[in-house]
Amino acid sequence: MTTKCPVCDSENIEIKKDYRKLTVPFAESVLQEISVCHCKDCLSDILLDSEPKKIVQSRMLERAKESVPALLKKVNDNGYSDSRLERALSLAPHTINRWKQGVQLSAAAIALSRFMSILPELTLAAEAGFNEAYARKAIVKKTLDKIAAMSSAAKSFYVNTDSFSAFGVVAMNNVENTENSGLANFAQPALLEV
Repeated sequence: MTTKCPVCDSENIEIKKDYRKLTVPFAESVLQEISVCHCKDCLSDILLDSEPKKIVQSRMLERAKESVPALLKKVNDNGYSDSRLERALSLAPHTINRWKQGVQLSAAAIALSRFMSILPELTLAAEAGFNEAYARKAIVKKTLDKIAAMSSAAKSFYVNTDSFSAFGVVAMNNVENTENSGLANFAQPALLEV
């Protein structure tokens, strides 16, 4: 056990137990217990010890697994049923249901659940056989439709030609009357080749 400050060699120290908050994406954070040497003379705080990394990683994995049902529910709420996801991703029947029950959850299943909850439109790419050109068009169109539905201040536009060639978002919320809106100084949206 430390009896002197590692910085100034003072014996006027205090050993404190503290916690480090570790973020788990889309799940509750995990706390890692740590021991800190606090020197009352030089005011240094030196990390002495912490819970073993394996134990903390195990708790983080458990939290990640616990988040999967909520992530997949979010995908379902966006109109993508379990069976549709399974067909699109060539998964065995009832795989999504097993994941929701916490069975057969791998790191890949957790990662896929996270991606699908952020952008459920990825299912469209899988359904199109991962045809990149089609997938880009479908995902952009679906995303712009969602933006337009979220706010009456944002209007989406897209040009549908033989090859989908332009898209953008125009803010329509009294921008001309609001100098501090952050949008007042934006130039017209540029056309993007997709």
